[in-house]
Amino acid sequence: MPLDVRRLTTDDVARMMDFAVLNREYGWERYAAGCELARKYRFAAYHVLPAWVKPVVNEIGDFAREHAIEIGAPVSFPYGASHSLLKLKEAELLIEQGATALDMVANIGWLKDGRHEDYARECRDHVRLCHEAGIGAKIIIAVGYLTGEEIRTATRMVIDAGADFVKTATGTGPPGRPTFDDVHAIMDTIRSAGAKTRIKVSGIVEPKVLNAYAFISMGAHRIGTRDAARVVDSLAEIQETVYHAE
Repeated sequence: MPLDVRRLTTDDVARMMDFAVLNREYGWERYAAGCELARKYRFAAYHVLPAWVKPVVNEIGDFAREHAIEIGAPVSFPYGASHSLLKLKEAELLIEQGATALDMVANIGWLKDGRHEDYARECRDHVRLCHEAGIGAKIIIAVGYLTGEEIRTATRMVIDAGADFVKTATGTGPPGRPTFDDVHAIMDTIRSAGAKTRIKVSGIVEPKVLNAYAFISMGAHRIGTRDAARVVDSLAEIQETVYHAE
């Protein structure tokens, strides 16, 4: 459902942000700085690479629980081509270490090969594991590698699996995606199914802040980005210059 950006507050926008620190070269100093931003802005979630989940939980776990901030991580990132059992084991370990949201990269090759039952089973298994643990489950379908029809097919399987979110991308895929057409395809599929599945848009291209608000206005429920603070801080300017709020 479209959203009127003119009516949003900075708190509203912060609660739409899945703040992500996913650079492979970063050490604890960068993740600790991310913890401070999560404390300051109270984003919907703070997502980190799997090896950093436990240190982040140790640093801000109590604060995150108190303020309903998810501590998330990707599973089989960024390719989605790990063995299904390894994906489940990785997810189990991350849950044990305190992760409260897991974004699994789906097996794109299976979708391309028409192995829909394997693709759907892996999605179902991820959702079941997460929901049994009481945490959120997202499936990354990686739209940059898919045709419009493949996006719709993948979205239908994610819906049927019971995932909380369809997520567009890992942020490491082909440049220029996701497009507005990609997100429209996901939204139309969800609407046609009468589903309550939500949409997380990640991998946003430049101009990131402007495009983030464009996706929000389209009805995206979450924005996954390393620039979450910049998106929040830009609200007043965006409202005035783009949406002409008084």
